[in-house]
Amino acid sequence: MISANGVEDVEQYRPGGFHPISIGNTFCGRRYKVVHKLGFGGSSTVWLARDQHSSPGVLVALKAMHASTSTTDPSEIPEIVVPETLQAAHSASGSFQAVTDHFVVDGPNGTHHFLVSPFAGPSVLAMSDSPGRVAGSRRLRGDLARSVARQTAATLHYMHSAGFVHGDLTTSNILFRVAEHVLHWSDSQVYAHFGVPETEEVRTRGGEPCSPYAPPELVAPIDNATITDASLLHDSVVLIDFGQSYAVASPPKGHQPGTAMHYLPPETRFEGRAGLEADVWNLGCAIFEIRAGAPLFEPFFGSDADILRQTVEVLGRLPDPWWRSFRERALWFEENGQPRSAEAQQLSGALVPSTKSSIQTKLRSIGMLDDPPSVDEGPMIEKPGVTLDEEEVGLLGDLLAKMLRYRPEERLSMREVIYHPWFTLEV
Repeated sequence: MISANGVEDVEQYRPGGFHPISIGNTFCGRRYKVVHKLGFGGSSTVWLARDQHSSPGVLVALKAMHASTSTTDPSEIPEIVVPETLQAAHSASGSFQAVTDHFVVDGPNGTHHFLVSPFAGPSVLAMSDSPGRVAGSRRLRGDLARSVARQTAATLHYMHSAGFVHGDLTTSNILFRVAEHVLHWSDSQVYAHFGVPETEEVRTRGGEPCSPYAPPELVAPIDNATITDASLLHDSVVLIDFGQSYAVASPPKGHQPGTAMHYLPPETRFEGRAGLEADVWNLGCAIFEIRAGAPLFEPFFGSDADILRQTVEVLGRLPDPWWRSFRERALWFEENGQPRSAEAQQLSGALVPSTKSSIQTKLRSIGMLDDPPSVDEGPMIEKPGVTLDEEEVGLLGDLLAKMLRYRPEERLSMREVIYHPWFTLEV
């Protein structure tokens, strides 16, 4: 049985929702044939498809937009417009995942825009995924992590120089490129590496036949994080997902940032403000995660208050009036931002106690509690027990502290970020 967390919400297969798709379906005059599933989000499902008009049929990513977020006007779709503009402004840069084709599909749930992009490999987040092991036990090799962080920072600098905000930079939106020959895998090679599609029949609560609004079966996404063979992946990355992106000169009216909770900067969390400085905060969180294999602020408990608890532990007291808006602060902290005594926290009802921490403390803990893997994880993954030396702790701690300043105007600009000496550290 497929895990409920492993597939999209089946209730979204309704008028105004997702388009029902099955393995083997074809689209755009039978040009694109669905081979497997890559993933899903709140506004789309993403499929591995074959472009049957190319020779040989090359693999592509096919993104089917939720009907409620689709539009028939391509100029209103940031995921099309932003990469095209950036590619034109920086023709030497291939760091942005471009949309190579797009078309509209009318289905039982409405009108859906489909976006076609080059097939890329696993995200940094997926590469660090290690179910059943201590968080951070699986992470990129140190020099590779610095290279990935440097490439991502340079790409974001390109965006900012061109006047664009990314708006949703996380490790799930940083993908490794696949080797050229992977793009030409046959279906049997795809299934040999990723497994045959795992499916589960869609049933109604009353046992009635499935309506045309939903597919006959749900499909679990591939686990492409198992591809750590250097012959299959390049050590270069591409930035994706421009659905939250916009031009600084013309921000969309009523913009609602969709940033992941543990990446939210304080000005977004408390005031709903986005912008270039918010991207810098997001990148700081991403750089820590790229190097550590685990998030700086752990979202496990799914609570905004818990994320704020961790933030204050690491970065100190929030400035006013944000501090006063942190209503649960008295569970853990004195008014000066220091953790209350363990006894006082227990009496206040805090389920998770707070302790003082810092970015440097977290950096020094990398590699200290690694669980050994059951199999060799390949040359792209750090060996268990490898820690950061003090030079790197100092340099990376300095960079992150300057990117994660509470007040957005006090953070480094992207131009300052990309020239920081941590990126060129040789260990």
